[in-house]
Amino acid sequence: MGLLCISNVAGCADEHGEGRAEPSVDASSLGLSGPWADNFARALAKHPSPYERKILEDGRVTSGELEDAHSHVERCLRDSGLTIEYFPDGGFQTGAVDGKYPDDFFERSDPVLRACEKRYDEYVTMLFQETRRNPEKRDEAEITVACLRKAGLVGQDYSERQWRKEDETGEYSFPGLDPRAQQCRFDPLGLWRQG
Repeated sequence: MGLLCISNVAGCADEHGEGRAEPSVDASSLGLSGPWADNFARALAKHPSPYERKILEDGRVTSGELEDAHSHVERCLRDSGLTIEYFPDGGFQTGAVDGKYPDDFFERSDPVLRACEKRYDEYVTMLFQETRRNPEKRDEAEITVACLRKAGLVGQDYSERQWRKEDETGEYSFPGLDPRAQQCRFDPLGLWRQG
């Protein structure tokens, strides 16, 4: 079995930026506008590859651009004997072309994956997923709690503050693996995912 990456919201956590201060950027000076403009500007300020910069510079990621970025990563990994399967809700699983998984598979595959993502998909998937699930960039707690209430997983007394605390720890007072909870996690506004 290869490396399995399941997203916290959509896409895997951005490990590339851990411990680094966010660059100061002005989205409007880059010609970006809209609710996600600052996120695109921050990604561009981190000097992505020329391939990725071309995708991000208009402040949106189309499904065609996402598929192209994934195809590039797939080819890059295949050159090193690795495979990748992307999941519709975000996340992915890597494998070996030959089907063999030695004890050091992760140690061998992870640097290759990071190098391929650095060239083609350091930010594309994450920004696509986030803008798809919450295009107006509404408050996460607000939209998630409303979804959980509508799904009948929590009562009216369950607060946004409580959700924030539980989300920090990953330990919820409702069944987090329930399909309705997953629906609220991936698509709280019900915009694209069939629940």
